[in-house]
Amino acid sequence: MTLGKLRPILPYVVFAVILAVLPYVFDATPFFTVSTAVQMAIMSIATLGLVLLMGQAGQISIGQAAFFGIGAFSSAILTTRWEIAPLWACVVGMVIAGVIAWVVGLAIFRVRGHYLALATIAFGLSLSYLARQLEITGGASGILGIPSIEIGNLVLFDDLSFYYLAAIILLICLILTHNLTRSMFGRSLLAVGDSEIAADSVGINTAKQKRGIFVIAAVLASLAGSLQAHWVTFIDYHTLDLLLSIEILIMAAVGGLVTVWGAPVGAFIVIALSRAAKETIPSLFPNVGGQYEIVVYGIALIIVLLYLPNGVAGTIRDVISARLRSRTTPASREPA
Repeated sequence: MTLGKLRPILPYVVFAVILAVLPYVFDATPFFTVSTAVQMAIMSIATLGLVLLMGQAGQISIGQAAFFGIGAFSSAILTTRWEIAPLWACVVGMVIAGVIAWVVGLAIFRVRGHYLALATIAFGLSLSYLARQLEITGGASGILGIPSIEIGNLVLFDDLSFYYLAAIILLICLILTHNLTRSMFGRSLLAVGDSEIAADSVGINTAKQKRGIFVIAAVLASLAGSLQAHWVTFIDYHTLDLLLSIEILIMAAVGGLVTVWGAPVGAFIVIALSRAAKETIPSLFPNVGGQYEIVVYGIALIIVLLYLPNGVAGTIRDVISARLRSRTTPASREPA
C-alpha cells in the first residue's frame, strides 16, 4: 500500500498509538496519573460536539454542561433507581439529551449572536437549579453508588480499564465526526457558519441544520456525562455548573474550532495545565485559595487567541497542509 493511500488513516493510527501509551507515560510523569488520562478522554468527547457546533455551524453555545449533566443524571437515575444496565443507561441518556436539544433548539435558534449565547447560559442555569431542588436528582446531596460499567463479565471499576473504554469511544467519535464534516451535511454547516443569508439563498434549511448539529453536540456531551457518572460513581448539581461549560469552551478554543482534532488537543492541553497548576501553585503561593486554575485557563486562552487564532490543532494542520502543498507544487523555472 502506497503512502498516498495510507495518508487518510495515518492521523487516526498515530492518535490510537498515543492513546494506547498515554497511561504509561503519565505513570512516569510528575503531576499526572491514569485518572488524569480518563478525564482527558471524557472531556475530549464533550468538546467534540462544541467544535462542530461553533467551528462548523458558527453557533455560539455556553451550555454544553447542561447536556453533560443530562447524560450523567440519566445514567445515575436509571441505574440506581430502576437497575438498568449502565451501557443501556448511557444510550437512553443520549436519546433524552437529543430530544431535549431538538425541542430547545426550536426556541433558542430564533435568536443569533450573543443572544444565542445568553439563551444557552440561561438553559444551563435553569437545569442546575432544578437538579438542586428535585428529589429524583438527589437534591443538594446528589446521587451516590452509581454502578461501574460492565461489558459481559468484565467490570470496569479501575482507572486503567475505564480509560481504555473512554479512549476507544473517543477514537470512534472522532472518526465519525471527522467523516461528518466531509459529508454534504458538514458542507452545508460550513455554509451556514459562513453566511446564513447566503445558505438560505441556495436552498439550505438553516434552521434545520442548526438544530441538527445542536442535537449531535448534545448527544456527545451526554455520552461524556454518562461516562463521567459511571467512572466517579457520584454526581450532584455541580455537574451542570456554568464553569464546566466555560471550561469546555476554553478547551475547544485552545485546541482549535477549525478541525475536530481541536477537541482532544484542547482537552489534553487545558487539563494538563490545570493539573500542573494544582500541584505547583500551592507550593509557590501557600496562601492562595479558590479555583486558581481558572487563571491558568485565562492565560492559555489569551495566548492562543493572540498568537494561534486557529488554535493549536488548527495551526498544526495549516503548517502540515502548507508543507504538503509546497512539495506537490512544481518548482518554477529559473529564467535563462
